[in-house]
Amino acid sequence: MSILLLGGRVAASAASISPASEKKAWLILAWVSTVAGNLSLLGSAANLIVCEQARRATVGYNLSFWSHLKFGVPSTLIVTAIGLALIR
Repeated sequence: MSILLLGGRVAASAASISPASEKKAWLILAWVSTVAGNLSLLGSAANLIVCEQARRATVGYNLSFWSHLKFGVPSTLIVTAIGLALIR
C-alpha cells in the first residue's frame, strides 16, 4: 500500500529528470516492493495466507518465522544481486 502512496512522488521526482527516468523509477519501485515481500514471513499477506493453509493441510506443515527466514534471506539476496545487475 505504501507503494501506491509514495509512487507518485517518486515518479514525479524522476520525471523532472527525464521521461525515461520516470519509467525506470516505476519499474524499480515495483521490483523493490516485490523483493521486499519475499524476505520474511511478515513481508507479504500472501506469505501469511500460504503459511496458514499449509498448517491446516492434512500434513499440517508448520512454517515458522525463522524457517521462512532461512529461505527468504538467501533468495532475497540472490534476486537483489541479479536485479541490481540488470538495472545498471
